[in-house]
Amino acid sequence: MSSGKTPLDETSVSPNQLSTLVTILKSKNYQEKQNKRYASAKEILKKLAAGAILIGIFLAPKPGYLAVRTLMKNDKSLNEWKHFNISYLRQTLRRMAAQKLVRVETVGRKQRIVITELGKKRVFEYGLKEIVVPKKVVWDKKWRVIIYDIPKSKKALQEHMRRTLKQLGFLQLQKSTYLIPYPCYKEIEFLRSYYGLGEHLKYMLVSKLEDDPVYKTYFGLK
Repeated sequence: MSSGKTPLDETSVSPNQLSTLVTILKSKNYQEKQNKRYASAKEILKKLAAGAILIGIFLAPKPGYLAVRTLMKNDKSLNEWKHFNISYLRQTLRRMAAQKLVRVETVGRKQRIVITELGKKRVFEYGLKEIVVPKKVVWDKKWRVIIYDIPKSKKALQEHMRRTLKQLGFLQLQKSTYLIPYPCYKEIEFLRSYYGLGEHLKYMLVSKLEDDPVYKTYFGLK
């Protein structure tokens, strides 16, 4: 039976070992801070989709670099971007513009970088991978039943919907009927919009359900 001791219990830590460990940890902390400074295309698109402002000069050639730095210091509307590395942000934006994910648009008297339709679709793809249905500590005693009717000619869409609902934690009751005990209306509306299901998807809130104890056990409910 293990005594619960570790190798450190029976050895001493030398100054060199401690110094090496501190150096490693400092390097790790520095790298983590640096990583947070580099805005990915995913982060940029999400911020733009949420209404963050980026002035068109961010996509200007190199001679505009100093102007960008000055704007970052003085323009409060750009606060959301100030902790990012400016050079890397500009490089990423130029790459995104080439990919047609963002473009420069004149708004009033200013030029701003805005997200394109292709960029919006990319945000939806990110969201689809990240959305979750939060589990509630206290169950409200109601079931959420999802029913959808997708034509047989769209087998790929049927499969995408099936995989997504299972990813979110739904239990499949029948071929196109799924169950979960947690509030998920916003998440389902997102799927309805993303997959273009409209009237083909139904969200039902149910107080009584046959075989209720079986489903309670499945979801670990009391």
